[in-house]
Amino acid sequence: MAHTDQEIDHLFDLPLDAFTSARNELARQLKQDGEAETAEAVRGLAKPTVAAWAVNQLARREPEAVRALLNVAARLRSAQERALTGERAADALRAAQSEEREVIRDLARRAEKILRDEGRAASGQMLERVSSTLRAAAVADPGVLREGRLSGDVEVSGFDAFAGVEVPKGGRRSAPAGDDLAERRRRKREAQQRRKKLEKLVRDLAAQADAAEQAAVRARKAADEAEAAATERRREAESATAELESLDAAE
Repeated sequence: MAHTDQEIDHLFDLPLDAFTSARNELARQLKQDGEAETAEAVRGLAKPTVAAWAVNQLARREPEAVRALLNVAARLRSAQERALTGERAADALRAAQSEEREVIRDLARRAEKILRDEGRAASGQMLERVSSTLRAAAVADPGVLREGRLSGDVEVSGFDAFAGVEVPKGGRRSAPAGDDLAERRRRKREAQQRRKKLEKLVRDLAAQADAAEQAAVRARKAADEAEAAATERRREAESATAELESLDAAE
């Protein structure tokens, strides 16, 4: 089984265009070896999307950078949970969000190089999908992200980062008095309102960060194209100057 797991892991390490044929060949070999159930499971592995493949390569080629994302995602989750319970965690929340944006920006730049080296387009839209998948996988599937075995783009809807929050369980208590019950209901309503505000805040900040990242990607691309055009014009100018000098010398 360990050998089979290594072979499966190798599938996610391959160039994207080689995935399907290698997967089918592994499934055929497993079936031939009498492991029909495992062969069927392997054949059912979905070919990664381009964004998922890029994220997988980041996990395999840049493990320290991906580990940094997982660490900051854990700190962000902790700050969100503390804010939800009413603690003063605004500074920690903002710091973690800022660090997360910076880490994801760095990973997106690395992903851009990986995609270009693979001969694939690294458009702003594609890098946005990579960034969104990184952000969501760090919360929803950190183990799969760390291993580099994503098959599809990952999305986190709503405020799923709070999915792991547990309300402490106390011992059995007598029924609360009327005033206590009213106070608990009031606190519950306030907590629900605070939760909704925090959900909207996180969505708005994430959308703003994504928009800023897209603008930065477009600006870098435009700058690269302008620099390439300038270099070409200079080369043409130098060529024309040399030809002019040759004509002058001939006269």
